[in-house]
Amino acid sequence: MILLVLFAFLGGIVTILSPCILPILPIVLSGGVTSGKRKPLGIVLGFVLSFTFFTLFLSAIVKAFGISADNLRSASVVIILFFGISLLIPQVQQFLEKLFSGLTGNLRISTKDGFWGGILIGLSLGLLWTPCVGPIIASVITLAATSTINLSAFFITLAYSLGTALPMLAVMYGGRSLLEKTGLAKNAGYIQKWFGLLMILTAIGIFFQVDRRFQTYILNTFPNYSENLTKLEDNKMIEEGLERINK
Repeated sequence: MILLVLFAFLGGIVTILSPCILPILPIVLSGGVTSGKRKPLGIVLGFVLSFTFFTLFLSAIVKAFGISADNLRSASVVIILFFGISLLIPQVQQFLEKLFSGLTGNLRISTKDGFWGGILIGLSLGLLWTPCVGPIIASVITLAATSTINLSAFFITLAYSLGTALPMLAVMYGGRSLLEKTGLAKNAGYIQKWFGLLMILTAIGIFFQVDRRFQTYILNTFPNYSENLTKLEDNKMIEEGLERINK
């Protein structure tokens, strides 16, 4: 199992290069250049929790409540759209701050740093990220679909999400650092609005399945690219390990 956990972690890191990540990239980048310095941490934490939970229990949720995966995906898109609008319209951003202040007031946690808003965005990203998984997580999803969830499946999924979170965090903090070094941070207000517009366009594109059509086009045009990304997980040791956890 240790080997599978290690390769799942490495597979998560490599996933950031997958073509299916490109449509989501504006959302990730926005986390680094907008709002407070703790927003990227919120996004990463929300992503890890969401991806791990939905990978393991999405099939059970669909069966139990009759809520389709597409409906949950649509809910994620609405959240992203709302946050995009909040970057464009200050009044909406103020409303969000008041909302989170009301929810976290007893915890005495500041909403100005964007942490709680980041959590919500991260939770949404966890659902949108699922199509980008490699062979190891695909096997875990198959296990989950047959209601066979064990401790191995949990640690493998968690390792994958943590591996994905590392480059995601690097992209967000790297974008923030670049703004500060180039002096563009003084135009943060304008940059925030542009990223708000990008988030809105991204949300609309995802809602109308543009991201899926884009992924299909890239994979059909460059089939070897996707295969090379998953080669790390495609070896005999991994196959034998997956067979063991499938028993």
